[in-house]
Amino acid sequence: MSTNNTPRLVIIISDGPMLVGTPEQVANRPAIHIPIDFPSIPLATIATTIATGVTPVVHGIVTAVTVDDETFQIRESVASDRRFQAFWTQSGLQTKLINWPATEGDSDVTSYEYNDVFAKAEECLDADVIGMVLPSKAREQSTPERVLEQQKELETFLSSLSHDTRVLLVHKRTNNAGYIPKARGSLCATFLVDGCAHELRQASYLPVIGGAMYVLSGVSPPMGVKLPKWPFIMPLYDCLETGLFPINPKTEDTDWLQIIDKISESKNKESIALLRQRFTTLVSVSFKKKLWKELEHNSEYLIQLEGKPFERWLKILALHQQGKKKELVAAVDDLCDFYPDKFISKIAKSLLLYEEKPDEALELLKDIDPTKITVWHALGTLGRMCFRIGLEEKGVEAIQRALQKQVVIPADRVHFALHYANKEDFESALKSLGRMGIGGEITWQELRLRILVALQLTDQAKQVAGNILQIKPAHQQALNVLG
Repeated sequence: MSTNNTPRLVIIISDGPMLVGTPEQVANRPAIHIPIDFPSIPLATIATTIATGVTPVVHGIVTAVTVDDETFQIRESVASDRRFQAFWTQSGLQTKLINWPATEGDSDVTSYEYNDVFAKAEECLDADVIGMVLPSKAREQSTPERVLEQQKELETFLSSLSHDTRVLLVHKRTNNAGYIPKARGSLCATFLVDGCAHELRQASYLPVIGGAMYVLSGVSPPMGVKLPKWPFIMPLYDCLETGLFPINPKTEDTDWLQIIDKISESKNKESIALLRQRFTTLVSVSFKKKLWKELEHNSEYLIQLEGKPFERWLKILALHQQGKKKELVAAVDDLCDFYPDKFISKIAKSLLLYEEKPDEALELLKDIDPTKITVWHALGTLGRMCFRIGLEEKGVEAIQRALQKQVVIPADRVHFALHYANKEDFESALKSLGRMGIGGEITWQELRLRILVALQLTDQAKQVAGNILQIKPAHQQALNVLG
């Protein structure tokens, strides 16, 4: 337990900037800055993902308010809405939270609602863990002067803490002039950990930042939480206290289709907007993490709410990636009924034709201009289909554009790499493949091995060959590499 007003861990979360640039020191302590690679999500999602170490698809909290599944009215999200335990659950830690979402009814924490967050936090220094969410504001219009003012207020509070207190700040990045960059994925995690030097690290996923909270608070994580492998974190693994047996995540038992039907009947614009925000967020996360089953379900919810081409396409993509042929046919017919003249309808039809009727698929795709496709998530599928039916130049153009828009999926990269490998342009093939084939599907590993052997990258080839032989002990090329 905490003694001498020295919290073990302090977490401060904002949907706006708290620091100008990436300073080497914050409150006279070396700072470690890690960009967060995650879709744009609501503040409540950020806080709960940090608290649990799992994605919102698992923990279920997206917004600070939700639509009740019994009354169909908007209410505050509460602890029972959270489907996965937080790092403080049954940990014995004295935890005090300020403005933290979905904590009402959580017996393991003391919660406060307060506008002057730092003043309230000063009263909570006897806790083991202090977590605070700064009130959401129109931060996109933040001026450098306001950011600097926020930083001074932050550093004044942090200066009251002992250097033994570990600190996490989650905030919008700014450049050295104090402006928020326009690029997507502008969240940053800043760590202050005693004994660590200033460091700028590669981007990490938000749930992994949450995994670090278990380590920094000294709590053993449950199954499903991925711990980071950062040098400043790993020495703390040995200090983890053995916790109780992990609480299994609760299953999703909310009938969202029924809620959508009721809300649609009532034409309650506020509730409809809230549901739309929920499922748009879950769709973004599901696509980012390639959770095809979850993408199928959440895109269906959006279809029931809106039925726009984007969500109809995402359902088709999810079904195709799962190999659900019967459901795919129905979804393609549905898209074509509503939007018969869209490019994505032609791409969707090609999914049903390219194997048995490639000539018909070619007729559908030959005149499609990849630069005219407005549903960017369809670009990769267009590229893959073009490679399969002989429109190779168009395939290259489509997947290059998908890469630019950051909407490629693993299958896109594999087909792109195979295209170059077949032309014996192995350097382009390896670049196109990215990290695909290091593990995962055996055919991807075999492609990677073929490319590495051609480029005479012996050490990397041996590693992939070893992985392949665990699955195919008689694989001749893998045996040759290791022989």
